[in-house]
Amino acid sequence: MQVGTFYRACISIILILLIIYLLHKVQFLFEPLVLAFNIVLMPILFSIFFYYLLRPIVGRLQKWKVPRAVGILLIYAVLAGLLVLFFFLVWPTLQKQTYDFVNSLPQLANDVRQQINQLQDQELFQGVNLNDSSLTDRLTDYLSDAINYVSDYISGAVSFITTFAIVIGTAPILLYYMLKQDRAGCRKLIRSMPRNWRHEARKTLLEIDRILSEFILGRVLLCFLLGAMMYGGFLLVGLRYSLLLAIFAAIVNLIPYIGQLIGMVPVVIVAFIDSPTTVIWVLLINLIAQNVESNLLGPHIYGRKLDIHPVTTILTILIAGSIGGIVGIMTAIPLYMITKVLAKKLYNFLIHRRDRLPEGSDPPSAPT
Repeated sequence: MQVGTFYRACISIILILLIIYLLHKVQFLFEPLVLAFNIVLMPILFSIFFYYLLRPIVGRLQKWKVPRAVGILLIYAVLAGLLVLFFFLVWPTLQKQTYDFVNSLPQLANDVRQQINQLQDQELFQGVNLNDSSLTDRLTDYLSDAINYVSDYISGAVSFITTFAIVIGTAPILLYYMLKQDRAGCRKLIRSMPRNWRHEARKTLLEIDRILSEFILGRVLLCFLLGAMMYGGFLLVGLRYSLLLAIFAAIVNLIPYIGQLIGMVPVVIVAFIDSPTTVIWVLLINLIAQNVESNLLGPHIYGRKLDIHPVTTILTILIAGSIGGIVGIMTAIPLYMITKVLAKKLYNFLIHRRDRLPEGSDPPSAPT
C-alpha cells in the first residue's frame, strides 16, 4: 500500500510538471490576461489600502446615524480639502527640496571626499594615513556607485508614479463601492460554499481581515508619528532636505525592520556632508524616535507585535522585491501573513481529516 501511494505521488508530480511545461509553451495565450492584471493591480491595491484606513471612520459615522453613502462622500470631501491644504502648505517646500536633492546627487560624492579629507586633518586621525591604503578613493567610488544606483531607482520610481497616476482615476470609484458594500462580497462567497465549510471559511476570512486591518492601520499611524518626530528633530539640528528625508523615512518605515535602515541611509549621507557632528545628532534623533515608536507607541497601537521573525521578514522582502519591485516590497508582509493563515488552516484541516479516518483505511476518492 505504501509503494502504491509513492507511485501515485510520483505520477501526480509528473503530471503537474507536465502541465506547467505546456502552460509555458502557450504563455502567449495568457499575455492579454497578464496585461489586464497589471492595469487593474494598482487601483485594487490602492483601494484596499484606503478601505482599511477609512472603514473605521465610515463605521463611526454610521453609528451617528449618518447614511453610509453620505458618510463616504463626507470623507471624500474632507480628503479633498486636506489634499488642497497639502498642495498649498507642504508641496512647495517638498517640491523644492526634492528638486534640489535630485540635482545635487552627482555632487554628493565630491562632498563626501572633501569631508573625509577634512577628517584626516583632525587630531584623531593624524596617526592614520588613509591615502596610503586608498581608502578615501574606494569609499568615494562605492558612494558614487550607490548614488548612481539610487538615481536610476528614483527614475524608475518616477516612472512608476506616472503609471500610477494614469490608473488612479479608477481607484476612488472602487473604494466607494468597497466602503459602501463593506463585507457583502465575503458574505456572498461564504453562502456559495458547502454548509459544513461555512463556519471555518467565515473564521478564516475574519482572521485575514483583522490581520490586514491591524497591519495597515498600525503601520500608517506609526509611520506618520515617526515622520513627525524625525522632522522636528531634523529641524532642530538644521539638516538640509529635512522635510523630504523625514517623509522618505516615514514611507519606507512601512516595511518592518529593514525599512528603518533604508530610511536612514540618505539621512546619514546628507548629515555627513554637513559635518560628522550632525551625523551623531541625526543618529541620536533616529534612535530616540525608533525607541518611542517601538516601546511606547507600538504596544498601544498594535496591542501586540507582528508574529514574524525578523529573518523571515528580510528574506520575504528580498524575494518579493526581486519579483515585484516596489509593489512586491510594499505587499510582501501582508501577503505573507495571509498565506501563513491559509496554510495553518489547511494544515489543521488535513490533520483533523486524517484523525477522523478509521485506522488502516484510505481517504475517500473524489466522486466521478
